[in-house]
Amino acid sequence: MKISEILKKKATISFEVFPPKNKDGDISSIYHTIERLADLSPDFISVTYGAGGSSKGKTVEIAKMIKDRYGIESVAHLSCITSTREDILKECESLKEAGIDNILALRGDYPSGDQAFDADAMEFHYASELDYFIREHFPGQFCLSGACYPETHQEADGFKNDLQALKKKVDAGAEYLVCQIFFDNKYYYRLVREARKIGIQVPILAGIMPITNAKSLIRMTRMCGCSIPYQLSTMIEAHYDNPAVMQEIGINYAAQQMIDLITNGVDGIHIYTMNRPEIAESIFRNIPNVLKELNHHD
Repeated sequence: MKISEILKKKATISFEVFPPKNKDGDISSIYHTIERLADLSPDFISVTYGAGGSSKGKTVEIAKMIKDRYGIESVAHLSCITSTREDILKECESLKEAGIDNILALRGDYPSGDQAFDADAMEFHYASELDYFIREHFPGQFCLSGACYPETHQEADGFKNDLQALKKKVDAGAEYLVCQIFFDNKYYYRLVREARKIGIQVPILAGIMPITNAKSLIRMTRMCGCSIPYQLSTMIEAHYDNPAVMQEIGINYAAQQMIDLITNGVDGIHIYTMNRPEIAESIFRNIPNVLKELNHHD
């Protein structure tokens, strides 16, 4: 089923996982993660593509397993920055054959400095170009989605220009959007409000990452360009060297974000699990009745 069809009926709760990184390509460790996440009854699980497409072969395999073994809809990330048109055609054919209906279309990050990369040879420069290409060659086959940035993409020339780039993705075929992580819900509300003003009417899912380690939090804020609210910053400073306390802070802060988002009618919540199902389980234990409100259960 296409995620756009689910979103027509209700707000969604979903998770992101990534293919395990190891030298021999063994992905068996992901089975335990997905099994525990499946017990939480998400509406879908997305599978990342890996930096520069490094794990792309495993993305299809894991997405197929999520759908076939657990009966949960899956979304395959597809990055185009190092891909040719032929690469994308092959990847989409693989997804079609695997029965995957949903693609999160991304430009992707530039390869790290130690990798040879010729920017002038890129066949795709933006995710919107990837959307157009997939829609042209596989009309009606996939539900396409795109990424968005509550605090503005790091390469964008201001918030308004970033919104215009987002509209291009929607005009090119993105049927819903998934936010990059944020720790201040005000940025999400601003994004939704301003997006609606310029005609972006598709659902916008809030991206939540429970940060349970201070060093990880600092690294993620640098990577994603998101800010740390004063309240969270003071907690981190006070308990930086206490992992157990930091884990409690991360779980409870994410839970509070979700309570506020659900109270204010969020279109859906997408949790970046970092392949740690126990963190998602803890959040769900904290706010079981609030989560029922998200899906309008009695």
